[in-house]
Amino acid sequence: MLLNFLEVEQFRNLTSARLEFCPGFNLIEGPNGAGKTTLLEAIHLLARGKSFRSSKLSNLIQRDGRMLRARAQVERGSGQHHSLGLEKQIGGQTRLRLDGQEAKSAASLAAFLPVQLVLPNVAGLIFNGPADRREFLDWGVFHVKQDYVRLARQYRKVLRQRNAWLRDDQHGPITEDPWMPMITETGQLISELREGYLATFSPIFDDILNRLDPDLDCVLAYQAGGYEKNLTETRKKMAETKLRDVKSGSTQLGPHRADVVIKLAGVSAQETASRGQGKTIGSAAALAQSALLAQHNKQPSLVLIDDFGAELDEAHRLRLLHTLLAIGCQVVATSTEPLSGLLSELSGEHLRVFHVEHGSVRVTGGGGL
Repeated sequence: MLLNFLEVEQFRNLTSARLEFCPGFNLIEGPNGAGKTTLLEAIHLLARGKSFRSSKLSNLIQRDGRMLRARAQVERGSGQHHSLGLEKQIGGQTRLRLDGQEAKSAASLAAFLPVQLVLPNVAGLIFNGPADRREFLDWGVFHVKQDYVRLARQYRKVLRQRNAWLRDDQHGPITEDPWMPMITETGQLISELREGYLATFSPIFDDILNRLDPDLDCVLAYQAGGYEKNLTETRKKMAETKLRDVKSGSTQLGPHRADVVIKLAGVSAQETASRGQGKTIGSAAALAQSALLAQHNKQPSLVLIDDFGAELDEAHRLRLLHTLLAIGCQVVATSTEPLSGLLSELSGEHLRVFHVEHGSVRVTGGGGL
């Protein structure tokens, strides 16, 4: 899927802007605070239905503005074009549109824009808690398994219902659990889909990590939140932990407790990796997911990189660029530096450069679409 253009209106520090992207490397350069990251945020908002910088969409509306709008056009490998739109009014609901029609959920738009995000804090995938790694894994599974959204929604609903039942003082530990069959069956299916995805993902991750830093020896493994390999054993284990669930008022086992264990040279990367190693591993994970989705969809996926090559030396920057080129993804990256030397090998339709300053955007280099 290629991102052809992006339009924003009253979005943070940008009154209005339109960018037409090339299918290769798109660099947005300019000083700090000019609005570079805002443009990445707008793309992410259309793809994921949320910002990576704020939990409230109303915070994204330009000061003294009444609403924000974002619109993009994407192109499938078959040549079909689709329009994605989002509008948020102060005090009003968020409206999503797909091809001019109202979209029911952010997932409707997400299927058309499989985006990967590489931020300066990309090492958080390694150093933060399990929730970040579950979200990363689920984003990949969502794009390759059509039934995953339904299963995930069903599991969250049953989990809420079971936890409410566990907190109800009207029953005792020996009361039959009405939610046990559904939560274990749904949870087991989710675990199997996650494990299957990780098994496909891991060799691609190994290859890309080797491209970025051949000295890193990293292994990924799915930790199923206490679930067993088959449904019968999982049901038995869930029954054994029911008393603990009742005492705590919450379900202790299941996909909501799962994690992706990342080991570096045989020990926990979370405990032993340096910040630089963590950033390399996190970047490799994002690019591997992009490569996997590109293979699955038989068309490029989109990688957003904020502050391209930050904290990397010239050799590692070059490796990152060559890896992006090798996996054939479309890139939208920001930088406070021109990067003209690094990007000198790109030309024509493979490079487009924008400059952002004082809330305006202009094309300064590269070829067109």
